[in-house]
Amino acid sequence: MNDIHQLSHVDTLRLPVTQPFNFRYSLWKPSHFATDLERHSVDVSWRTFRVGEHVCGVVMRMADSDTLQAEVFSEGSWEDADRNRLVHRLIHSYGLNEDISAFVAQAQQVPQMAEPLAELAGMRQSCPENLFEIAIISLLLQNATVARTTQMMTNLLDHYGRVAEFDGVTLKAFFTPSEIVGVDESVFRERDRLGYRAKYIGRFAEFFAMHDPDEVDHASKAELMTEFQTIKGVGPYTAAIIAGSAVRDPSALGLDVWNRKILAQRFLDVDDAEVPVVQAKMTELFPGHEGLAGLYVIEETYRQQAVVKLVGDA
Repeated sequence: MNDIHQLSHVDTLRLPVTQPFNFRYSLWKPSHFATDLERHSVDVSWRTFRVGEHVCGVVMRMADSDTLQAEVFSEGSWEDADRNRLVHRLIHSYGLNEDISAFVAQAQQVPQMAEPLAELAGMRQSCPENLFEIAIISLLLQNATVARTTQMMTNLLDHYGRVAEFDGVTLKAFFTPSEIVGVDESVFRERDRLGYRAKYIGRFAEFFAMHDPDEVDHASKAELMTEFQTIKGVGPYTAAIIAGSAVRDPSALGLDVWNRKILAQRFLDVDDAEVPVVQAKMTELFPGHEGLAGLYVIEETYRQQAVVKLVGDA
């Protein structure tokens, strides 16, 4: 485990949110596996971010119904450019300025959406990871159980990430592309136990060492996704996760075996169905919002048995 970085309070951000907005389920997803990058209670979320080369800790809560307050902790100097970069990251990560009213109106016409809409009203897609980080997570999710993905993620963070202490919590922080770009494939395979993924992770690092992973909104999304898919190891499922999460495309639907079954049972009334069949049904019911609709159903399914519970839950 790396040395612990003691972070000091450097800033307070107050960010307006577009209603409807659900703080708890926008920042915490019951289906997400454990990474030790974040912690959540009913009213507060703690999360680490890499802002350039800074290791940051952020404590988030609602200041009022229309304002998210973020207390920022870091080490070293904290400049306006760092502040602006983090503000952009938070707004983008949690869709704070997105209007989901069109999706809500659409979903209200589908009886199977009644419970997800009631329980998760105002939930947004969340992706606090930048493009590089979500690409790594997507790679680890390929053909792996939750336990296997968690093991690989733990190895990578323990060997290449950071550890940060702030506001009474200790969390891990992601590594940057430059911090792993020189690691040999054999190390990823043998020490980090990545299996076949060892041959791809270095290519991800090389790509993002040359493409700022925080600049997704400053490039053509279509061109960026096309370019990204030229990296060997990025297939349709990985691209869909990246598009739906980091690029925030509400139509992008990533269908692994588990999600496919959940949606087939909900909307086709069968135990399972082929990907094209599930995709076609979601497009029929939720054109332009297939991914967001799928997210509501999947998170509602996991809500009573969250993979990582809220702090204070039994």
